[in-house]
Amino acid sequence: MDTIRSLTRASGIISLILAVLLLLSGLFLLPFGVGVGPLVLAVLNYLIYANCKEIVRLVDASRYREAKEKTLIWMIVGFLFGWVIVGVLLLIAFLKYDEVLGHAGLFGTSEHREPSTTL
Repeated sequence: MDTIRSLTRASGIISLILAVLLLLSGLFLLPFGVGVGPLVLAVLNYLIYANCKEIVRLVDASRYREAKEKTLIWMIVGFLFGWVIVGVLLLIAFLKYDEVLGHAGLFGTSEHREPSTTL
């Protein structure tokens, strides 16, 4: 669980840094007519940052399934817009949810299976 928090926070911090850098470059390039792209990417990176904070809140509240679903969405957004490091960190966090859900008894189906008695 601490690994998920750490990876998600790191992704959020990297996204915030990228958002600030893209905002500054977008504002600098705006008079030249090419600053709109970096400004759009800055907004997307800020959204990743804000959602990483929400994911950490969900993990703290032990709402792991919701956190896993949200992580999947923002991991894909991170990969699609070229921020590979953010996508990779969120992918690792996403994979760690299986361990947490398994330990919490929330993974798999709720069916009860009888052990096999055949030899």
